[in-house]
Amino acid sequence: MFYMITPFVEPSDTVLQSIVDVEALVDGVILRLDACNDALDVFIIQLKRRIDPSKIIVHDAPYLMMKHGLTRIHFKERASDAIAFKQQHPEFRVGMSVHSKESVHRIDGVLDYCIFGHVFPTPSKPGLTPQSAPVIDTVLSYDIPIVAIGGIDEHTIHQLDTRFSGFSGIRLFQHKAHLECIQKEWLLRNSMS
Repeated sequence: MFYMITPFVEPSDTVLQSIVDVEALVDGVILRLDACNDALDVFIIQLKRRIDPSKIIVHDAPYLMMKHGLTRIHFKERASDAIAFKQQHPEFRVGMSVHSKESVHRIDGVLDYCIFGHVFPTPSKPGLTPQSAPVIDTVLSYDIPIVAIGGIDEHTIHQLDTRFSGFSGIRLFQHKAHLECIQKEWLLRNSMS
């Protein structure tokens, strides 16, 4: 599983093109944009014309997902909301960002996946310590597919535990050639484990 997360910026042609550029390499794109619903409506309509709509994952807005006939949603770390939504709508793929083993335990067996981190030091979380090896080990013992996030690049991909179901990120997905190299290394490591 390879999930691109958009930067938290206003929708633009640049963001749209960055998604189109890596579409073939990703399993989904989480639209975490800084915009009102009207601007997101327009952006989603444009995006549906340019990429496979099944790859579009709406961030924390069930209304927008349903309005646009999409089937995937990603929640902030609010397990009660995500679980309730999944129980009411089992036909949709529902994921959530998680930052603790307790959150993973709570959603295990209910949601379709989670994004867990941060697993390495990252400029987006300055001064915050990454998840510890024992916590990562505990989290990876659950059945739910767990996608890593945080500090994943050409220097850390060799250290990423292959029990993760894949990885996600923001900066990592902004340059196709760079992403291809990291993804190739990940797939090679996983084929050998």
